[in-house]
Amino acid sequence: MGLNCGHSTIKYVLFIFNLLCSLCGIALVVIGGVSLAKVAEWQDISDEHNIVAPSILFIVFGSIVFIIAFFGCCGAIRESYCMTSTYGFFLLVLIVGQIVVAALVFIYVGDVSDAFKKGFAKVFDERDRPANAELINTIQSNLECCGVSSALDWGVSMPQSCCSAGTAPACVPFLTGCQKRLGEFIDSAGNVLGWVSLGVAAVELVGLIFACCLANGIRNQQRRSAY
Repeated sequence: MGLNCGHSTIKYVLFIFNLLCSLCGIALVVIGGVSLAKVAEWQDISDEHNIVAPSILFIVFGSIVFIIAFFGCCGAIRESYCMTSTYGFFLLVLIVGQIVVAALVFIYVGDVSDAFKKGFAKVFDERDRPANAELINTIQSNLECCGVSSALDWGVSMPQSCCSAGTAPACVPFLTGCQKRLGEFIDSAGNVLGWVSLGVAAVELVGLIFACCLANGIRNQQRRSAY
């Protein structure tokens, strides 16, 4: 005996919802992968904070979201109480985890930003080292900045990575210092990661409600069928 009309509608809505959740999971993996590729080479700036951790968490969460969404699709189509309730449980755990991660990002993004600005100043002071010089050039090129506070920090030995036009040392340098750009980038990236995590958690909460309703309907139907 099948589900009544209301619960059948919930079943198909949950199936479509989980397809959307699968796309959200893929989006989290893509966002995490892009941010990881962007900031991984900057990790040497600060020993206090792991700047790649949020990106890795997003890749992990995205993969888990995709797997759980696939599990939910199977549970909905097969009208399995066990699979649907298990899906709801893991979805609840995932929602809590994403909220915690978002909260930690919002709380610590300022500290991370300050630490990396200080770390860049330290690296810049030791710019004669080849590894530091390469790191500074990468940051200046990617963030379109020059020096710690401005191009004046380089004196007359400004590198090509500082140039917005022309060829060093007689070129038009970027006007903004890298400390400011680095802080803005980390603040912006942290806010994006935090709000995306909360947004996906909100979408998953809707799925959790549908899953609970469907699981309850399947259980009641099974009880009626037993008599």
